[in-house]
Amino acid sequence: MVNGGFFGNISNTIQLMKSCVNILKKDKELILFPIMAAIFVIALLGLIYSTGSIDLSAANEEEMSIFPIAILIFGANFIIVFFNSALISAALERLRGGDPNISSGISHALKHIHHIFLWSIIVTIMSLIFAAIKANGRNRGGIGGIMTQIFASFLEAGWAMMTFFVVPIIVSENLSPISAIKRSSSLFKQTWGNQVAANFGFGIFQIIAVLISLGIGWFFGLLNGTLGIAVGLLCATTSISIIYTLEGIYKAALYEHALGEKPLEFEEQDLRTAYRASSAPA
Repeated sequence: MVNGGFFGNISNTIQLMKSCVNILKKDKELILFPIMAAIFVIALLGLIYSTGSIDLSAANEEEMSIFPIAILIFGANFIIVFFNSALISAALERLRGGDPNISSGISHALKHIHHIFLWSIIVTIMSLIFAAIKANGRNRGGIGGIMTQIFASFLEAGWAMMTFFVVPIIVSENLSPISAIKRSSSLFKQTWGNQVAANFGFGIFQIIAVLISLGIGWFFGLLNGTLGIAVGLLCATTSISIIYTLEGIYKAALYEHALGEKPLEFEEQDLRTAYRASSAPA
């Protein structure tokens, strides 16, 4: 019998994550995609900072130029979207019976670089809009300010749900970002319950991973402060990269099932449960 309700979705998400782990065991190199994204983002930050474009010693935000900050945000988003596209491309290749590697994932992402570039612009614009609304709420203060921030958070969550499948659609169907948003939105009507459960589930695992990493870092910090920081950062980076990779595989599997395919390594019943319509058809 299919588990119902939110907690049923959480339970099924955990089952699907186990299947994601099986895929990651076969393609351990997939974890390198989020790690490379982090390295390139840090390098970009270092490059912009080294030019003096961003002055971290500025007394307030008004003294800082908005242009280099906007470039940094867009650059970071582009790097993250690109490597996420490579990750999902590799995951789809495995789910379709192939044998992916780092090269094949990046090569496939490069074929859609123009759509990835445009999607990164949209992601940056939306991020700035949400940040501006939240900042306005903080400046207003009081109940009105709190409600404004809550409203922005709901908008942000809704946007994340509606664009859940944009990257898989771009790399699999070669659609433009606008067309991909429309197609992802149509799938959202059928998958919103499981998307909420998935985001909640993966979010909880990330928090647990960070807390455990802090604990490990604290323990080693008792022996040596520098060693504790190094070990803690290493554990946090590795664990979050693993979870991020599992999330990419999970998204690719749901997308495949939405197309009527049966992704390898996944039980059909698990996917049918994960992708069931949120309400009975009319």
